[in-house]
Amino acid sequence: MTTHEKKVEKFYSHGSALRSLQSAGFLSFGLWRDDTLDYQQAAEDLLKMLLENEKPLNRGTILNVACGYGTETFDIYRRLSPENIIAIDITQAHIDFARKRAEDLHLADKIVFERQDACILPYQPGSFAYIIGIEGPAHFNTREKFLRRSFDVLEPGGVLLLTDIIVNRAKAEGQPMNFWIGRRAANLWHMPKANWMTIPEIVQLLESVGFKVDIARSMGERVYPGFSRNNTKMPSIINAIKTRGIFIGLGLTFISWLLGWAFRRDMIDYAFIRAVKAQ
Repeated sequence: MTTHEKKVEKFYSHGSALRSLQSAGFLSFGLWRDDTLDYQQAAEDLLKMLLENEKPLNRGTILNVACGYGTETFDIYRRLSPENIIAIDITQAHIDFARKRAEDLHLADKIVFERQDACILPYQPGSFAYIIGIEGPAHFNTREKFLRRSFDVLEPGGVLLLTDIIVNRAKAEGQPMNFWIGRRAANLWHMPKANWMTIPEIVQLLESVGFKVDIARSMGERVYPGFSRNNTKMPSIINAIKTRGIFIGLGLTFISWLLGWAFRRDMIDYAFIRAVKAQ
């Protein structure tokens, strides 16, 4: 039987060689404003927002989960100045590309890319000053396992910094059509139903684990409408088909349209989370 993790890896492996060279290798939904020029700017602005209030560490180790091609990882290293970063992803093609890029930038001794399951995290307690992830936890099996394990491996005072996709289970299940479409999209995108929870529910979960939540901000209005409009334009559809193949390319276009549709019906949101492990 194919595992959930293998399904996620297969989904992101299609067209990986081509996708890694587009838009600087970003994979997030991005942060969209009225003056946003293109997808790459939106993705850069999302990362900038995530890190803008964080101070340089000048010590310690950062864990970057769901690192993709490593694009965000290198910027995290430049902005936060840790001693080193361990960056993990479930997709081997992502890791292979990121490792090569680290070698080309002469950073392979500072940034280590590994294929790993973020719900397992085989590290000792107190190993990391930060755990940073952009959108990955929605795919994890499950988000709760990841958050509990993150608490274990963070040092006292360590920071969990995330953006993530939110599904309001009550809204999604409130009408048969909503539920059917939501379930279909979640299956295509490999998002376990256990991860369907609101921002207040995630805050409650984090606090039950032992985190102090500093920020739990809704950002859906600045993410989904812009991303949906961009990805349902004809040039984006053609590019998705060329890069990922017709089935996955059209599937991604459908998901992009659905994200805008579901957001307008309050079924989904997008969260910015900052939580701290008590000293």
